[in-house]
Amino acid sequence: MIVIDHTTIKDIPVLIVEDDTTLNQSLPVVIYFHGFTSSKEMDLSQAYLLAEQGYRVLLPDSMHHGERLITQDEQKIQIDFWKIVLRNLEDLNQIYLYLKERDLAQDDRIGVAGTSMGGITVAAALTRFQWIKAAGIMMGSAKINDMGHYLIENIKQQGIDLPMTDEEIDYQLKSLETIDLSTQIDKLQHRPLMIWHGENDRVVPYEHSVSFAEMLKSNGYPEDRYSFISEPNRDHKVSREAKFALRDFFVKHL
Repeated sequence: MIVIDHTTIKDIPVLIVEDDTTLNQSLPVVIYFHGFTSSKEMDLSQAYLLAEQGYRVLLPDSMHHGERLITQDEQKIQIDFWKIVLRNLEDLNQIYLYLKERDLAQDDRIGVAGTSMGGITVAAALTRFQWIKAAGIMMGSAKINDMGHYLIENIKQQGIDLPMTDEEIDYQLKSLETIDLSTQIDKLQHRPLMIWHGENDRVVPYEHSVSFAEMLKSNGYPEDRYSFISEPNRDHKVSREAKFALRDFFVKHL
């Protein structure tokens, strides 16, 4: 039977989803990050599909989300978008240390995936953590600097006053270069990567995934190490088919 353990790892609320016959055993692990304004509970269906295949799945709440929500000011949360992504990277490292200390990851088989903001987090994580063995970006963006400019323009178009000067905005955008996977493809080191995106997405540009997949191809990335799944007539919502595809990807590569 698949069970859910509600726990806390270094002040990070986490759901751990796994089969009850393998509790506390060393298993392959997938860490999955939710999207903007979502929460860990929203990804339980994906976790279930993976847990059925023998994975231990960890679903953390991001800063300003789920159990960590301390403000209802959506504008503030939106402005803090990149702070959330950077905090996700810190949280990911803490979760990794937790797994290592308790010998919960079989042969260091640890994969990371995420939806939207979570997918952006995954792309950023691939520039920092070589221990990630396989990764899934679900309607996210690996073109993080471009995504930063895109979000700033969206905020301005909404008439939201940014509590930053133009110089501070430029500094923040400049700082994103260190976690921009599209400019550091060599850091992937041919690790397995799945990219999924709906063609009608109006939240995270579909074109970012198309152009990044083209970058991988032009850089000679092995065709058996990455897949780009483009789903027609799909907006900013992960489909059932995409969830099964991600499951199958990890079964093959992790």
